[in-house]
Amino acid sequence: MKYREEEITVMGKYPLGATLGMPEGEGPFPAVIIVAGSGNGDRDGNIEKAKFKPNMYRDLAASIGELGFATLRADKRGTGKSGGDFLETGMMDLVEDIEHLVIYLQEHGKVGKIILLGHSEGCTLIPAVNTLRPVDGLIFLAGGAESLMDALKRQRAIAIEELKTTKGLKGALIRLTKAHEKVEKQAEKLNQKIRSTDKPVIRYQFQKFNAKWYREHMYYNVFEDLEKINCPALAINGSTDIQVTPEKALELGKYVKGPAGTFVIDGMNHLLKENPERAPILNVMKSYKADTVKPLHPELERHLGNWLKENYSEKSQC
Repeated sequence: MKYREEEITVMGKYPLGATLGMPEGEGPFPAVIIVAGSGNGDRDGNIEKAKFKPNMYRDLAASIGELGFATLRADKRGTGKSGGDFLETGMMDLVEDIEHLVIYLQEHGKVGKIILLGHSEGCTLIPAVNTLRPVDGLIFLAGGAESLMDALKRQRAIAIEELKTTKGLKGALIRLTKAHEKVEKQAEKLNQKIRSTDKPVIRYQFQKFNAKWYREHMYYNVFEDLEKINCPALAINGSTDIQVTPEKALELGKYVKGPAGTFVIDGMNHLLKENPERAPILNVMKSYKADTVKPLHPELERHLGNWLKENYSEKSQC
């Protein structure tokens, strides 16, 4: 089926630069909203200043569009062509903006059922959106039944182990200065400072932090909103994803009330690309950059395509 993309602006509190993909024909077509992970990447998953261009959201949209689905992906508030200040944007601000994307599609004459697809942090955001404005399906990629705070704590634990086992002169210096013992202490100091203020942005160790975003994630209970999901849900993680607990995808069915599909794909990393090795957490960006030219993992496309066709094709009874 032919599929065409166009640049649009979705109006929320601030204008959101977005890309709408639409199959040819009268419709109505089921639509997938792609919700990005954390950080200031654009609607395609790219960070121009860091010369980091994995394009996983662009590729997801193309893969989904080929199945006869509409797609919508947007720049976050304060990034790309969207208005607002990224550093002052809280978790619930992101939820509000995603809700405006849902409203846009609900009012679009060629769109029928709406599915939210979250990647990484997006997996935490989409249950909150669904609670405010229920949709027809949710897809969790590189996330699932895990809070952002739990994922960050796990990443710090991995970093500590990597520091403790670093070899050579660098390793000797780490152990001499006890750098590995300071990781969790520094994180707790930062968390305490964030909890003690209501400012959207704070400075800590000469660096600006989005305190509002951290604080709202700290107090948000994703499991309560997972239990409110009555529509079909799908969770897919990769076995070599260093940033999340891969097996958490399999726990989605413990929480949601609707039918749940769960998979862990062997050799898929956090970028949804094929890599049999886990990236070192202390040098993760270097490893990721080497994978940016790779396509989406073929097993991801297979599972995602099968689930979408089974639940939202014209023959589907869901």
